[in-house]
Amino acid sequence: MPVGIRLLDARAIKTEIIEEPKEVTPEELRTSEIRYRRLFEAARDGILMLDAISLKITDVNPFMIELLGYPRADFLGKELWELGFFIDKEASQEAFRVLQIEGYLRYQDLPLMTRDGKPRDVEFVSNVYDEDGSQVIQCNIRDLTRRKSAAKSLDEAESQFRSLFKNAPDAVLIANDQGEFLDANPAACTLLGVPHDEVVGCTVLDFTEEESKAGTWPMWEQCLKEGRMHEPIRLRRPDGTVLDVDFFATANFVPGSHFSMLHDVTERRKLEVQLRQSQKLESIGLLAGGIAHDFNNLLTVIIGYSELSMTRLDNSAQLARNLEEIIKAAARAASLTRQLLAFSRKQVLQPKVLDLNAIIADIGKMLSRLVGEHIVIRTFSEAGLGRVNADPGQIEQVLVNLVVNARDAMPNGGEIIIETSNVFLDEEYASCHVSVKPGWYVMTTVTDAGHGMDVKTQRLIFEPFFTTKEQGKGTGLGLSTVYGIVKQSGGNIWVDSQVGIGTTFKVYLPLIDEPAIEVPAADSSQPMCGGTETILLAEDEEMVRNLVRESLTIHGYTVLEAANGAEAMLVCEQHEGPIHLLLTDVLMPGMNATDLVEQLTKSRPKARILYMSGYAATSIAERGILPEDIAFIGKPFTPDSLVLKVAEVLRKQTS
Repeated sequence: MPVGIRLLDARAIKTEIIEEPKEVTPEELRTSEIRYRRLFEAARDGILMLDAISLKITDVNPFMIELLGYPRADFLGKELWELGFFIDKEASQEAFRVLQIEGYLRYQDLPLMTRDGKPRDVEFVSNVYDEDGSQVIQCNIRDLTRRKSAAKSLDEAESQFRSLFKNAPDAVLIANDQGEFLDANPAACTLLGVPHDEVVGCTVLDFTEEESKAGTWPMWEQCLKEGRMHEPIRLRRPDGTVLDVDFFATANFVPGSHFSMLHDVTERRKLEVQLRQSQKLESIGLLAGGIAHDFNNLLTVIIGYSELSMTRLDNSAQLARNLEEIIKAAARAASLTRQLLAFSRKQVLQPKVLDLNAIIADIGKMLSRLVGEHIVIRTFSEAGLGRVNADPGQIEQVLVNLVVNARDAMPNGGEIIIETSNVFLDEEYASCHVSVKPGWYVMTTVTDAGHGMDVKTQRLIFEPFFTTKEQGKGTGLGLSTVYGIVKQSGGNIWVDSQVGIGTTFKVYLPLIDEPAIEVPAADSSQPMCGGTETILLAEDEEMVRNLVRESLTIHGYTVLEAANGAEAMLVCEQHEGPIHLLLTDVLMPGMNATDLVEQLTKSRPKARILYMSGYAATSIAERGILPEDIAFIGKPFTPDSLVLKVAEVLRKQTS
């Protein structure tokens, strides 16, 4: 017997009808027939009436016609299988044989085919009746296609949900009204650091950092009221790891169950902190650079007139000592402004292709003297170290500042390790460190075993004037200077420190494939000299302009003055004699130095150019890096250093 056929004894039905006979009047019979016909015509199930012996169709209702798409005439008088709407003819014939014997049939596995070839899932409920001494079969056929399709879609949706739930990269959890987790996906177990069985029954509070707990439960209650929430919280794993996560929740995604998702943003938060710190340092740098520029003009005047006054003193020892103190104080102030310019990346660099191993070896003795006998410096240099493009003097300053910082972290002595190596920073590393570009770098590390720093201190160490030293024992510009030099040289610097263990600074400079250039020692033996050449001076600061004019004229030079670029061009046009040198400030209102040089050299092509500034102007130095063919003197300068520089530039004209 086919599976799914449910049998009912037709004889019992007939007996029940016979046992309770009822006389029916003709009027009642007509009324009953009318009602039956209305039901037959209006039924939303298909109805077929068959002769129980021949199984020929005697009647069909409109819904059945609509369901299968055959006209009424095609049904009437046809044997049940003549139209061919049974997909499985043999199964249907077996089912109807059982119906003829047992008198009742309920079957759901006899799919039909419409006239245009579309399958329909249906449920058959058939009964055998006596009508006027003849047996008839009434087949009620219910269309289950949509229901089965909906059930299939529901099963597929459930399967998809389980697959998404299981394979979601974020932690997904299902909770009840009390916030207890009913289920957790593998990512949630990994994030929380515990197996599935230990997650189920817990709440998010069981994994929340203490500082976040107070506000977490009210947020959950609000979610149950409003339907959703999105809040940042901090989690603590059983192993002590603290994570920053975004907590998403949707209430009643099914009644009584609430959807929660935890998205790990720990690395993103770290990057945001790095970015904010970088932006903060950039803003401070802009301010510091502007201040340093103005101060350098003032210091140029203070130092210059002090030194000029020293040369004109007769025999006043007291005045000489006073002027010496003024010069010392101004020199110290000039050093501070240089450090501020280094931090703000506004100093002028003169880079060379360098071998850092050679630089470290050259200043090794000086570093040993700086740290004292109670500290040992050890160096580990990688053979075949790549070259870098940097200003040798500035790189030496970076090493000195880092070594001094390490020395101060070990007041009782210890060991400082300096290492160099070639490293490749990949995409993954760059994605976790703001402003880092993937590629090859030369890494220099300076490591100490000092008192170390906490996370909060590490975030502040590169800010100017921040120091952990006692008052009067540090300017707070050492590490900010290092930061500025490294950044201006196209590199990056990172710190790794733990309280009580020590600190490692890692400096990364881009590796270049060029041979190193030997850096000659500075020649300080040049004699003071003068000349008779004509110099056009363009400087908008009157005090600086007066100082420069006086410093040059006392050494025999003829000086033509101008307060800006436009005035300098006018002086040039009015002067009939030669102009041997244009000495111009870089930053001036109106016409800047670049435009002035471009116009002046058209009419005075042989004139030499000497730029001066207390600031790395982008008009002559990209990122502060000075081209080799540009002559430059930085403010503040002394009258003697100015005269020497002017003489040097003019000598190049005649050589």
